[in-house]
Parts: sequence; C-alpha cells; structure tokens
Amino acid sequence: MKRLNRFIKSPAGRKFYNYAYCWGACLVILGAVFKIAHMPYDSILLMIGLFTEVFIFFISGFDSPDEEYKWERVFPVLRSEKEGKTAGQDTVAAAEKSYRESLGQMKSRIDEVCRTYDEQSARLQEMTEKVKPEAFAELMKQTEEMTALLKALNARYGDMLSALGHKEK
Repeated sequence: MKRLNRFIKSPAGRKFYNYAYCWGACLVILGAVFKIAHMPYDSILLMIGLFTEVFIFFISGFDSPDEEYKWERVFPVLRSEKEGKTAGQDTVAAAEKSYRESLGQMKSRIDEVCRTYDEQSARLQEMTEKVKPEAFAELMKQTEEMTALLKALNARYGDMLSALGHKEK
C-alpha cells in the first residue's frame, strides 16, 4: 500500500490519475449518450466507463490527505491564545483603527458630496423659478419673426446682386 500511496503522490501517478479520471468520465457520458440514442455497444461503453470510475475512486481511497500548512507563520493573527498576546493582535488592533479612520474619512467625503449636491440642487431650483415659461414663448415668437426678416433681407440682397449683374459662385 505504501508503494501505491507513493505512486499516487508522484507526478507520474498524478498524471495517470488525471487521465484515468477524465477518460472514465468521458466513457460514462459517451455510454449514457449511446444508451439514450439506443446505439450499438451502448451497454458496453457505459459499463467500461463506470468500472473505470469505480477503479479511480477505489485508488483515491489510498491517497493520503495533503499536509496541513502552518498558516500562523504567514498570518500571526491565527496564533493560539496559549502564546499570550501576540504581535498579530497588535496588528489587528492597528488595522481596525486604520479601518475606522478610513471609514470616518469616507463618511466626511460623502457628507461633503451630499452638501454640494444639495447646494447645486437649490441653485437649479432657484434658476428654474426665475425663468418663466411665458418668457420662453415670447422669445420663441421673436426668434421666428427675426428668422422671417432675415429670409426677406437675404432675398432682397440676392435681387440687388442679380440687378448689378453679379453672378453667384
């Protein structure tokens, strides 16, 4: 069993395990497709695939779990209480303080943005109240009159140019 365990842990064993697992799954799926479509050799393909999967799962039972890593070396916060107050706890306190300061800064910035928004909204409301729809109607009427006059002036100018014998380019 130790030999099998060593083989499974080796790169060649891992490669074999991967191939067998994938091919077994492919054969099971292919057998199921053949079975659904009532194609020839459907039962044989399905059984080969299932036996391959049984073999793979049987072998995987001999595989030992991966070793546990010592995460407390990377993350001192994970050290047990037995060691007393660790540097990790100080780090956590400092990180929490920094986090709270960042939250306070964000809150003040958001409040400032809200205040600016309220000011802009009030100014827009003020401007909207000052400009009356009747003024727009009068402005539109005057613009239409000005357009008619400019068209008439342009026509007269064209008549004058043609009377003088000037050709338009």
